Amino acid sequence: MLANLSKLNIIYLVIFAILLIFWNYDHVEAHGGVTVFKKQVIGPYEIQFGTSPRSPSPGPIHVALRIVSVESGLPLNESTVQLSGRILNLDGDSISSFEPIFADQFMEAPEFWDVDIMVSAEGNWSFKVIIENSGKLHEAYYGVKVQESSPLVGIFSVIGLIIFLIVLALAVRTYFKPNRPR
Repeated sequence: MLANLSKLNIIYLVIFAILLIFWNYDHVEAHGGVTVFKKQVIGPYEIQFGTSPRSPSPGPIHVALRIVSVESGLPLNESTVQLSGRILNLDGDSISSFEPIFADQFMEAPEFWDVDIMVSAEGNWSFKVIIENSGKLHEAYYGVKVQESSPLVGIFSVIGLIIFLIVLALAVRTYFKPNRPR
């Protein structure tokens, strides 16, 4: 009886630890769900650019910018940050674009700036980040490939998760199954 109680306590502890990790998951990831940033140093600033989802498809995209001073590492204050984007065809003509949108500074972490945009077409997009500080302009360019995503990846992920849960349930069942003398 005590052995089963101790096994049960271990299971409860593991479940509690897993829930605790996922409860604080937003603090483990980068800002806004963005986990991968592209970095450039432009003038006195280090600008990091990331999108959520990581591999965007046409539709809404969240862009997170991290802007800090190269010298001091302090966040950018009292400045305006804008984001614009366009996609060009083979002739160099713009297929689709959007005008500069002002980014919002995240007050809890002032080095981050957020923009939510709508991308209408797939292809290689060029995003331009414009920083205006004390009358000086600094521009950085980032390339992002926008393409339709395949639903097969999600389907196989769900099937894999179900198989994993079945195997886990069978393992737990055999672990707690009482041994019967023969």
